[in-house]
Amino acid sequence: MSFMSYDPWAGITSRNGVPGDELVAGLQKSIRRADYEVAVRIAYEMYITSEQFEDKLWRRLTIIACEDIGFGNPYAICVINKLDEARKQFRYTDGDRPLFFFYAIRYLCAQPKERSTDCLKNLVIKKFEQGYVPEVPDYAYDVHTAKGRAKGRDVMHFLDVSSRVTPLMEGYDDTYRLKFREIVKNEIENDIKPKEGSFEYTID
Repeated sequence: MSFMSYDPWAGITSRNGVPGDELVAGLQKSIRRADYEVAVRIAYEMYITSEQFEDKLWRRLTIIACEDIGFGNPYAICVINKLDEARKQFRYTDGDRPLFFFYAIRYLCAQPKERSTDCLKNLVIKKFEQGYVPEVPDYAYDVHTAKGRAKGRDVMHFLDVSSRVTPLMEGYDDTYRLKFREIVKNEIENDIKPKEGSFEYTID
């Protein structure tokens, strides 16, 4: 079973002799349970061990924002990234630098949490391990793909079908799409070519 891989932090011990992988696990599990007083103590042990372990601490906080907070607060990742960026303005030995991970941990503990994205990720990984190969849905074939063009799907098809979005924003103004559609329709019906020398875009 390849669900877990070897953790290189299992081979190191902290300043006070705690196995590194146990600290990382303790950090995340305590944040999951909103036990911030435990979490900040574990984080501080990581911090005083080395700058490299401090970096690992921040990488784990970033992961937690997506893995454990998720749609509970989609902006959590932004807050953690900004705090990570802010702490780098202070030297490792500056007494104010730990303030940022203390704040980050308290913030994460206070957020509503849900783990659906991590569960979905693990589900997809498992399916691929068992030989799953993705199928491209028919609606993906449009003017931007060779198969779509072979099906006769042109720019009009793209404007009417392939460019649809769900869910559509409430109050969406469709004016510009309709105006553009009329121009394209007129070009097709009257075989109008681009003006010579016009800038051309490529399809990547």
